[in-house]
Amino acid sequence: MVEATRNTTMKTQLLMVLALVIVGCGEPPPKELEPEPMGTLPTWQFKDAKGRSIGSEQLAGQPYVANFLFTSCPTACPPLAKATAKLQGLLMRWRPSKGPRIVSITVDPLTDTPEALRTFGRKYGAKPWVWSFATAPYEQMEKLVVGGFYQPIVRRDRGPNAPAATVADKPTPLDTAHGVRFVLVDGQGRMRALYERDDASLARLDKALRWLSYNPGK
Repeated sequence: MVEATRNTTMKTQLLMVLALVIVGCGEPPPKELEPEPMGTLPTWQFKDAKGRSIGSEQLAGQPYVANFLFTSCPTACPPLAKATAKLQGLLMRWRPSKGPRIVSITVDPLTDTPEALRTFGRKYGAKPWVWSFATAPYEQMEKLVVGGFYQPIVRRDRGPNAPAATVADKPTPLDTAHGVRFVLVDGQGRMRALYERDDASLARLDKALRWLSYNPGK
Protein backbone atom coordinates (compact mmCIF):
# COMPACT_ATOMS: atom_id res chain seq x y z
CA MET A 1 0.00 0.00 0.00
CA VAL A 2 2.81 2.37 0.90
CA GLU A 3 4.67 1.49 -2.31
CA ALA A 4 1.56 2.08 -4.42
CA THR A 5 1.05 5.49 -2.82
CA ARG A 6 4.69 6.39 -3.42
CA ASN A 7 4.44 5.38 -7.10
CA THR A 8 1.27 7.43 -7.52
CA THR A 9 2.95 10.47 -5.96
CA MET A 10 5.99 10.11 -8.23
CA LYS A 11 3.78 9.81 -11.32
CA THR A 12 1.86 12.92 -10.29
CA GLN A 13 5.09 14.88 -9.82
CA LEU A 14 6.41 13.72 -13.20
CA LEU A 15 3.19 14.77 -14.91
CA MET A 16 3.40 18.19 -13.28
CA VAL A 17 6.99 18.67 -14.48
CA LEU A 18 6.05 17.48 -17.98
CA ALA A 19 3.16 19.93 -18.08
CA LEU A 20 5.48 22.80 -17.12
CA VAL A 21 7.95 21.78 -19.83
CA ILE A 22 5.21 21.72 -22.46
CA VAL A 23 3.94 25.11 -21.34
CA GLY A 24 7.46 26.53 -21.38
CA CYS A 25 8.11 25.30 -24.91
CA GLY A 26 4.76 26.25 -26.37
CA GLU A 27 3.99 29.68 -25.00
CA PRO A 28 5.19 32.97 -26.51
CA PRO A 29 7.97 34.87 -24.74
CA PRO A 30 6.99 37.18 -21.89
CA LYS A 31 6.57 40.76 -23.08
CA GLU A 32 9.63 42.01 -21.23
CA LEU A 33 11.81 39.60 -23.25
CA GLU A 34 10.62 40.86 -26.63
CA PRO A 35 12.84 43.98 -26.85
CA GLU A 36 16.51 43.66 -27.69
CA PRO A 37 18.69 42.50 -24.78
CA MET A 38 19.86 45.29 -22.49
CA GLY A 39 23.49 44.40 -23.09
CA THR A 40 25.99 41.57 -22.77
CA LEU A 41 27.83 41.18 -19.50
CA PRO A 42 31.62 41.21 -19.48
CA THR A 43 33.33 37.96 -18.55
CA TRP A 44 33.50 37.71 -14.78
CA GLN A 45 34.82 35.26 -12.20
CA PHE A 46 34.13 35.52 -8.47
CA LYS A 47 34.18 33.05 -5.56
CA ASP A 48 31.15 31.49 -3.91
CA ALA A 49 30.60 31.01 -0.17
CA LYS A 50 32.68 27.81 -0.25
CA GLY A 51 35.57 29.35 -2.15
CA ARG A 52 34.67 27.77 -5.49
CA SER A 53 34.71 29.69 -8.76
CA ILE A 54 31.41 31.15 -9.91
CA GLY A 55 30.96 33.39 -12.92
CA SER A 56 30.39 33.49 -16.65
CA GLU A 57 31.95 30.09 -17.29
CA GLN A 58 30.03 28.21 -14.62
CA LEU A 59 26.71 29.90 -15.44
CA ALA A 60 26.91 29.69 -19.24
CA GLY A 61 24.17 27.87 -21.09
CA GLN A 62 21.35 28.45 -18.61
CA PRO A 63 19.59 31.65 -17.57
CA TYR A 64 20.25 33.02 -14.12
CA VAL A 65 19.11 35.83 -11.87
CA ALA A 66 21.51 38.20 -10.13
CA ASN A 67 20.84 40.54 -7.26
CA PHE A 68 22.99 42.60 -4.94
CA LEU A 69 23.00 42.70 -1.15
CA PHE A 70 25.18 42.42 1.94
CA THR A 71 24.68 40.43 5.10
CA SER A 72 24.79 43.26 7.65
CA CYS A 73 22.37 45.47 5.72
CA PRO A 74 19.54 46.40 8.13
CA THR A 75 17.06 47.94 5.69
CA ALA A 76 16.64 46.82 2.07
CA CYS A 77 18.43 43.47 2.19
CA PRO A 78 16.20 41.42 4.52
CA PRO A 79 13.12 42.00 2.28
CA LEU A 80 15.29 41.30 -0.78
CA ALA A 81 16.54 38.05 0.74
CA LYS A 82 12.99 36.99 1.61
CA ALA A 83 11.91 37.71 -1.97
CA THR A 84 14.88 35.70 -3.25
CA ALA A 85 13.82 32.77 -1.06
CA LYS A 86 10.33 33.01 -2.58
CA LEU A 87 11.81 32.97 -6.07
CA GLN A 88 13.88 29.93 -5.15
CA GLY A 89 10.69 28.17 -4.06
CA LEU A 90 9.02 28.97 -7.37
CA LEU A 91 12.00 27.66 -9.33
CA MET A 92 12.16 24.42 -7.38
CA ARG A 93 8.65 23.53 -8.56
CA TRP A 94 9.90 22.94 -12.09
CA ARG A 95 13.66 23.47 -12.28
CA PRO A 96 15.69 20.62 -13.85
CA SER A 97 18.80 19.42 -12.00
CA LYS A 98 21.09 21.72 -13.98
CA GLY A 99 18.64 24.53 -14.47
CA PRO A 100 18.53 28.26 -13.75
CA ARG A 101 20.47 29.68 -10.81
CA ILE A 102 20.16 32.64 -8.50
CA VAL A 103 23.36 34.51 -7.65
CA SER A 104 23.44 37.10 -4.88
CA ILE A 105 26.56 39.25 -5.16
CA THR A 106 27.72 40.92 -1.97
CA VAL A 107 28.39 44.64 -2.31
CA ASP A 108 30.34 44.60 0.96
CA PRO A 109 33.06 41.99 0.41
CA LEU A 110 35.19 43.69 3.06
CA THR A 111 32.98 42.29 5.82
CA ASP A 112 31.06 39.51 4.09
CA THR A 113 33.42 36.63 4.68
CA PRO A 114 32.59 33.19 3.23
CA GLU A 115 31.35 32.14 6.68
CA ALA A 116 29.12 35.22 6.90
CA LEU A 117 27.65 34.40 3.49
CA ARG A 118 27.04 30.78 4.46
CA THR A 119 25.33 31.85 7.69
CA PHE A 120 23.18 34.33 5.79
CA GLY A 121 22.25 31.68 3.25
CA ARG A 122 21.21 29.23 5.96
CA LYS A 123 19.12 31.92 7.64
CA TYR A 124 17.04 32.37 4.49
CA GLY A 125 16.97 28.72 3.43
CA ALA A 126 19.24 29.03 0.40
CA LYS A 127 19.76 25.75 -1.46
CA PRO A 128 23.36 25.97 -2.75
CA TRP A 129 22.55 24.21 -6.01
CA VAL A 130 19.92 26.88 -6.75
CA TRP A 131 20.86 30.02 -4.82
CA SER A 132 24.54 30.92 -4.50
CA PHE A 133 26.42 33.86 -3.02
CA ALA A 134 29.36 35.47 -4.80
CA THR A 135 32.18 37.68 -3.61
CA ALA A 136 35.24 39.40 -5.07
CA PRO A 137 37.61 42.22 -4.09
CA TYR A 138 35.71 45.50 -3.82
CA GLU A 139 37.03 47.15 -6.98
CA GLN A 140 36.40 44.04 -9.06
CA MET A 141 32.88 43.69 -7.70
CA GLU A 142 32.08 47.38 -8.16
CA LYS A 143 33.28 47.31 -11.76
CA LEU A 144 30.95 44.40 -12.59
CA VAL A 145 27.90 45.61 -10.69
CA VAL A 146 28.05 49.23 -11.88
CA GLY A 147 29.72 48.84 -15.27
CA GLY A 148 28.31 45.43 -16.20
CA PHE A 149 24.91 45.06 -14.58
CA TYR A 150 24.31 48.86 -14.58
CA GLN A 151 23.18 48.76 -10.95
CA PRO A 152 24.06 51.55 -8.52
CA ILE A 153 26.36 51.28 -5.52
CA VAL A 154 26.92 54.31 -3.30
CA ARG A 155 29.31 54.23 -0.37
CA ARG A 156 29.73 57.19 1.94
CA ASP A 157 33.50 56.77 2.12
CA ARG A 158 34.01 56.78 -1.66
CA GLY A 159 33.53 59.29 -4.44
CA PRO A 160 33.94 63.07 -4.73
CA ASN A 161 31.71 63.82 -1.74
CA ALA A 162 33.47 61.44 0.65
CA PRO A 163 34.38 62.94 4.03
CA ALA A 164 38.01 63.75 4.64
CA ALA A 165 38.42 60.92 7.15
CA THR A 166 37.26 57.90 5.14
CA VAL A 167 36.64 54.41 6.42
CA ALA A 168 39.53 52.37 5.08
CA ASP A 169 38.50 48.85 6.00
CA LYS A 170 35.01 48.16 7.25
CA PRO A 171 32.17 50.57 6.49
CA THR A 172 29.16 50.47 8.77
CA PRO A 173 25.94 48.96 7.36
CA LEU A 174 24.43 52.39 6.82
CA ASP A 175 27.42 53.56 4.74
CA THR A 176 26.35 51.55 1.67
CA ALA A 177 23.36 51.97 -0.65
CA HIS A 178 22.74 49.75 -3.66
CA GLY A 179 20.18 48.64 -6.23
CA VAL A 180 17.66 46.02 -5.11
CA ARG A 181 16.26 44.77 -8.41
CA PHE A 182 16.63 41.29 -9.82
CA VAL A 183 18.55 41.17 -13.12
CA LEU A 184 17.58 38.38 -15.52
CA VAL A 185 20.48 37.06 -17.60
CA ASP A 186 20.01 34.54 -20.42
CA GLY A 187 22.22 31.58 -21.26
CA GLN A 188 24.34 33.75 -23.58
CA GLY A 189 25.21 36.19 -20.80
CA ARG A 190 22.84 38.89 -22.05
CA MET A 191 20.78 40.98 -19.63
CA ARG A 192 17.13 40.63 -20.58
CA ALA A 193 15.01 42.42 -17.96
CA LEU A 194 14.82 43.90 -14.46
CA TYR A 195 12.30 42.84 -11.82
CA GLU A 196 11.09 44.21 -8.51
CA ARG A 197 10.61 42.25 -5.26
CA ASP A 198 6.80 42.03 -5.06
CA ASP A 199 4.98 38.74 -5.59
CA ALA A 200 3.59 39.66 -9.00
CA SER A 201 7.06 40.56 -10.27
CA LEU A 202 8.50 37.32 -8.88
CA ALA A 203 5.82 35.35 -10.71
CA ARG A 204 6.70 37.10 -13.97
CA LEU A 205 10.40 36.46 -13.36
CA ASP A 206 9.73 32.78 -12.71
CA LYS A 207 7.77 32.58 -15.96
CA ALA A 208 10.55 34.32 -17.90
CA LEU A 209 13.17 31.97 -16.45
CA ARG A 210 11.10 28.96 -17.42
CA TRP A 211 10.63 30.27 -20.94
CA LEU A 212 14.34 30.96 -21.41
CA SER A 213 15.21 27.55 -19.99
CA TYR A 214 13.09 25.71 -22.52
CA ASN A 215 13.85 28.07 -25.41
CA PRO A 216 17.66 28.37 -25.31
CA GLY A 217 19.27 30.83 -27.67
CA LYS A 218 16.19 33.04 -27.99
